[in-house]
Amino acid sequence: MDFNIISKKILCCGIVASLFIVGCKPALDEPKASAGTANFSRFVAVGSDLTAGFTDGALTLEGQQNSFPAILAGQFMAVGGGSFNQPYLSNGTGIGFNATGNLVGKLSLSSSINCLGTSSFFTVNATANPNDLQWLGTQTRYNNFGVPGAKSFNLESQIFGKSAPVGNAFYHRFATDTGATSGLTSTVLGDAFKVNPTFFSLWIGLNDVMFYAQSGGNESNISMNEITPDSIFNASLNRIANSLTGNGANGIILNLPSIENIPFFTAIPYNSLILTQSQANALNATSPVGVSFKEGANAYVVNVNGNVRQLVEGEMILLSTSVDSLRCNGLGTPVNPLSTKMILDLQEVSNIHSAIASFNAKIKDIALTSNLAIVDANALFKTMTSGIVFNGVKYSTEYISGGAFSLDGIHPNSKGYALIANQCIDVINGKFKSTITHVDVNNYSGIRFP
Repeated sequence: MDFNIISKKILCCGIVASLFIVGCKPALDEPKASAGTANFSRFVAVGSDLTAGFTDGALTLEGQQNSFPAILAGQFMAVGGGSFNQPYLSNGTGIGFNATGNLVGKLSLSSSINCLGTSSFFTVNATANPNDLQWLGTQTRYNNFGVPGAKSFNLESQIFGKSAPVGNAFYHRFATDTGATSGLTSTVLGDAFKVNPTFFSLWIGLNDVMFYAQSGGNESNISMNEITPDSIFNASLNRIANSLTGNGANGIILNLPSIENIPFFTAIPYNSLILTQSQANALNATSPVGVSFKEGANAYVVNVNGNVRQLVEGEMILLSTSVDSLRCNGLGTPVNPLSTKMILDLQEVSNIHSAIASFNAKIKDIALTSNLAIVDANALFKTMTSGIVFNGVKYSTEYISGGAFSLDGIHPNSKGYALIANQCIDVINGKFKSTITHVDVNNYSGIRFP
């Protein structure tokens, strides 16, 4: 929906015709923006990657500036909202960490000739600036407490403010007390409460299951990749909500999307091994019992504890798998099967579904008991799978071509965050009788092609 203000001057017939208005009439005024029953003077955002504006595999200045809370704060200013301070990085390549824990910058697209001899795109990490990890001090009180990598129970942890690898490098940057010169006292939740918020957003819980999903079902056997038990998640969410509403603040809480609607898990279909008849015949000649191929699309092959089998519908190949190896090195065939850390099998997918369903049930319960407006991000991401049209432009969850997700396949880009912000605005307007306007999603940046 376009909320650009139409000039109040009477337009001549020729110009009015271009605006699809017949005759020379004064343009109608837009409804006046109103806060309704909410108070947006001290808005605080609490959460993890999606709240911080994480995109393209890193936290960047552009991502922070276009985080969904920053977009909301900009619209709140028209209805009494105050300043919205964020722990900004330098205007550079951003900071992120790869699968081995090394510091990297944001992903970008490059074009090159692939192993098949055709032109294609691939992603490459920029070099990060380590200076962006330095502590910012306490000169400014921040409003965005989105911390990449945070799980629900981390928001209450004092250890979380220490530097990596003991703590979280992203929170360490702006924690009020990192424990460097005294006893560690600060927590994400405690620092957020110091702002004395009048309104807040809360989006937490995706990392409580996403680390497990990204690791191929905790194949790395690292405790941080385990799914958070319901008892811990539920208790943490209770304390977080009680703290944020303790001074009478209103707010919104967002639920969690399904992995079926996140490109990282859908970009490589389980049955996208395309073979000619001769290629199928050659593989069939040496395939183990139960594995067979035909001309056209075939399921890839995985080795599960020595059992070589083909994937079945519902199992997922992770985007972190080398596409060139799938194309040219026989990865996913009996001679070079996928490893279990590259896929999610049916049991692992079921574990993820169960966790997200349980977490979303708790989020719904918290919304009811704490009188919060609930934003159904799960439904939004599901709708994006088939596509959302905004002012003539279609956005979907298709990797790269869909236009709403960044190159890491997990986090939205700026356009995607704008879609989320508009969904939040709809819910806020409905709950608090406000009349906050949408932002123009098409004005935000998306994937940059070389």
